[in-house]
Amino acid sequence: MSEKKHIAEEEKDIFEKATGKEFTRRSFLKWSSTLAVAAMASGLLWDDKLGILREASAEEKMAGKGKWVYTTCQMCGGTSGIKVHVVDGRVVKIEPNEYNPLTVANISTDYEKYKSLGGRMCPKGNSGARLLYDPDRVKKPMKRTGSKGSGKWKAISWEEALDDVSKNLLRIRDTYGPEALFWCTEDSSFTDMQSDFNLLYGSPNFSMHSNLCDVARKASYKLVMGDDRPLPDFANTKYALVFGWNMCAATKWSHLPGIWNLGRAQGAKMVYVDPFYSQTAAKSDEWIPIRPGTDGAFALALGHEIVKNKWYDEEFIANYTVGFDKYAEFVRDKTPEWAERITSVPAETIIRTAKELASTKPALVDVWSGPGHHTNATDGGRAITMLPALLGQYDRPGTMISREAKGGKRRAFNVDKPKAPRIDGLGTKYPFAHGSGIYTESRDAMISGDPYKVRGGVFMFQNFVMSVPNTKKNIEALNNLEYMVVFDTMMSETAELADIVIPGSHYLERWEVNVDWVTFPATAIRQPAVKSVINGMSEHEFILALAKKMGLKDKDGKTLPDTYPEYLSDQLKNGPIGKTIEEMMALPGGVFIGGETHYEKYKKDGFHTPSKKIEFYSEQMSKKGLNPLPDYVEPIYKPTDEFPLYLVNYKQAEHTHTRTHNTDWLMEMKPDNPLLINSATASKLGLKDGDAIWIESPFAKAKGTVQVTERIHPEVVSLQHGYGHWAMGEIARGAMNKLNKWSQAGTSDGQFLAGVSEKTSGMAVHKEIGVRITKA
Repeated sequence: MSEKKHIAEEEKDIFEKATGKEFTRRSFLKWSSTLAVAAMASGLLWDDKLGILREASAEEKMAGKGKWVYTTCQMCGGTSGIKVHVVDGRVVKIEPNEYNPLTVANISTDYEKYKSLGGRMCPKGNSGARLLYDPDRVKKPMKRTGSKGSGKWKAISWEEALDDVSKNLLRIRDTYGPEALFWCTEDSSFTDMQSDFNLLYGSPNFSMHSNLCDVARKASYKLVMGDDRPLPDFANTKYALVFGWNMCAATKWSHLPGIWNLGRAQGAKMVYVDPFYSQTAAKSDEWIPIRPGTDGAFALALGHEIVKNKWYDEEFIANYTVGFDKYAEFVRDKTPEWAERITSVPAETIIRTAKELASTKPALVDVWSGPGHHTNATDGGRAITMLPALLGQYDRPGTMISREAKGGKRRAFNVDKPKAPRIDGLGTKYPFAHGSGIYTESRDAMISGDPYKVRGGVFMFQNFVMSVPNTKKNIEALNNLEYMVVFDTMMSETAELADIVIPGSHYLERWEVNVDWVTFPATAIRQPAVKSVINGMSEHEFILALAKKMGLKDKDGKTLPDTYPEYLSDQLKNGPIGKTIEEMMALPGGVFIGGETHYEKYKKDGFHTPSKKIEFYSEQMSKKGLNPLPDYVEPIYKPTDEFPLYLVNYKQAEHTHTRTHNTDWLMEMKPDNPLLINSATASKLGLKDGDAIWIESPFAKAKGTVQVTERIHPEVVSLQHGYGHWAMGEIARGAMNKLNKWSQAGTSDGQFLAGVSEKTSGMAVHKEIGVRITKA
């Protein structure tokens, strides 16, 4: 049967189904006026492309039903705007919210220009409902009945859970002092409220996920130009030099791939520096493979060329910087040939890159977690962030832009400053650490009891065991705690070691205020799209109820409010936005936009450094006994003769950290994380694609599989971060993995690491260790 005749037969069948009449020319003409109504009632529609009446898909049948709820995503910490289609109380579809700039662009004029084209979202955001309805979700509070890690639990009521946590936290405070409690959380949900709880409780040991993410970058930028997170204007640049940030795949904010590609489409040259040929490298004009942890040497050699050839912006340096003469003298011997020996990047490439960067305007230089997860991260980052300063390329269109934001105002509590110091050396051992704390030091204090013994731990949406470098130490530390509470949607590796597990809420079930990471003021509301699927309390409801049960108050009797929307409204109304939650929700898409992108703000306000200028030479570092110039120091845990290959991790669009690996749609995309190895290196080791291997470092030995590729530096091997679960859920443990020869879905990279933090910023070191690879 011909295709045309086959379609005609289908049309006949569909007509008879829709009308209940035999198909004839007369019956068709008679019924044509009511055909559309009948079709809709029967789930049929006219397809203009095919020119036929066909049965509607499940999605098309849902299109006119239910409601759309505007909120924000949290499949990662990017909090992009989304709209959620809810039918009969159930989420059926998630789409990007074009009213939220995070889905479109980070420059106000670009947002206005392109928002009509719609927003963007990544695969993680698209799969959000799969996590919401995951059958492995923790559904009731669980209290441990056996030894830690035994898997023996009993379900208890929410009131029993509140009683248990309240009783034990009060016992720890009254017996050992409030400092005996360690509390950590991810950093984009109810963090202010958790911090307030710790203030009222009296513990100084509140930490957040940022320490595992980008605090070395924050320290580098803050020390040089006073803003710890300037944002790149990729869409309007003519030249971008990016070090170790796979933003086209590990999409921190969903607009990033779009503005990167827009810049290229408008003629910009994009250069990407990384040992791994990532999706961002593939979308670049040039990939420069480099030895891990040597980015700072490359940047110093670029600076050498710019200074030697007088390619720098004399007017900008004279008016808006300090310490240039000392920097110029410092880079005098940092030649391209010197850097080639360290980085493996040819001197000719360094010279050409310096000339291109200096001769193209506007230009931007950015650095993220690639160089930022090494033991020399802050100084390497400073060397990189000084490059645009040499060229006057800050806070101008097409460069790195300082963000202007409007959020809420924290309520003040009248409490005494904790008498005990923090356990992690924040502000002392690590003089320029971020306020999020130092996880590895907190972990080590749990083991050693120095500076004092930690008795209790609260872990909010943090899989501490797998997220902090050195898995063995993490487990040892958590086993030392007298009492441990974990809030999570899944029974994670960390939850398995808890005394009590409180079911976590899904982001589509709770409230939040999210301040957008764009260059102009934009703030969005996260609101529940559906009621709690597990009929449980959200984390914020539990904590507020816990504070009330424990009687936590400040000296004036002030405590936390009864509800979280009340808490958020209070912050918003008393802050620069001046609106309540209800007023925010009435705005288009639930997003407040309070201004536009401004440039060259330093001409009026200066830079936010002690000198009010960009600092090539840092007096504040000198006062702390640190090198005031961005010296290159070799990575501490570089390869050795025994462990000859660099191991680094990387992230891609399929997953967030260690927390999305029980999501079926995402694991269908990437069920395993084979070790990437260069073909020349594999050949020397006698390895071929798919071989089972042993990966060994000084700290761990584990099995894996090999993927032979040209996408990795010959001296480097790499694992995608987040795999290797032995808990979490059936899928995370390997149920969908047909490739893996072992019991788990992939290999965890964190187990191989030393478990240390970078000396200046306290950044957890995730990408620095030598390993050896042998055939299993």
